[in-house]
Amino acid sequence: MTNLIMQKKRRALHSIFSIGVLLFASTIFLSCLPGGASSKDGASSGSLFSDSEVDSEAEKVFYVRTAEVSVGDMDDIISLSGEVYATGRVNAVPDINGLLTKVLVSPGDSVSAGEIIAYVDPSRPGMSYAESPVKSKTSGTVTAVPAVSGNQVSVQSVIAQVGHLDRLEIEIKVPERYLAFLKPGMSAWVSSRAYPDDEQSARVTEVSPVVDPRSRTVLVTLVPDSTEKLRPGQAVSVNLVLQTKRNALSVSSSALTERRDGVGVFVADGDKASWRLVTTGLNDAGSIEVIEGLNPGDMVIVAGFQELTDGSLIRVQEG
Repeated sequence: MTNLIMQKKRRALHSIFSIGVLLFASTIFLSCLPGGASSKDGASSGSLFSDSEVDSEAEKVFYVRTAEVSVGDMDDIISLSGEVYATGRVNAVPDINGLLTKVLVSPGDSVSAGEIIAYVDPSRPGMSYAESPVKSKTSGTVTAVPAVSGNQVSVQSVIAQVGHLDRLEIEIKVPERYLAFLKPGMSAWVSSRAYPDDEQSARVTEVSPVVDPRSRTVLVTLVPDSTEKLRPGQAVSVNLVLQTKRNALSVSSSALTERRDGVGVFVADGDKASWRLVTTGLNDAGSIEVIEGLNPGDMVIVAGFQELTDGSLIRVQEG
């Protein structure tokens, strides 16, 4: 009887111990779940990160640099290749068909109007004629001699070209899509390989009334303000100003970025970044015109915007 009582007590104690272990394990398990038991300061003891760590991640600050939206004139420019010519160019041609026997001039020679520059022999087999002289029709400098002695020439063959070296002009061929902009008086900037850092101003003096049907271009003639560093036959680069927009808003083209919703920029709005979609226009020497999306005085973020989103915390760095 005594043994039976002792066995019952041991079983009761074992049951109580098992229940205690289960209760303790349950408490530990529940405290590890999100929203589990809270500590005295109210922090969730079961979360993977403390509140301070979460807040630190949520309030990440991006260091950026800004530049104010510019307001000023912007030029719409196209770049073309051109060639320098002497003004008043006149071609010397023979009065008769025949064999070019002599050429008396070379490029750079000075000639007078009426001066003989070549001879043509119009003789044929069985018929002998005196040589016919080819004369310059104007005074100036020989700029080109395309004809070669010993070749047959006609009354349409150019023996030599004479022009004025003290007055030079530049010819460019402009694509016909720009025809509506072309007019005398347009400004341009000219540079050459010989003097790449020396740009000279020039003005359009003549626009051809016809379009070349083969190249679909319009011949435009310009006169440079200075000819000191230009020579006939020289190849040059011409930046032709099609139009000038007054009081245009512009930003650095490097500030533009493309996101899912379009092209835009980030603007510093206090301590936050504000995403603005923009409509752009002219592109002039690293600056791009903004037609819509920005206002004068806006501070555009030009560096450090790569990881920004709308509303990101920012701190503007000087310099």
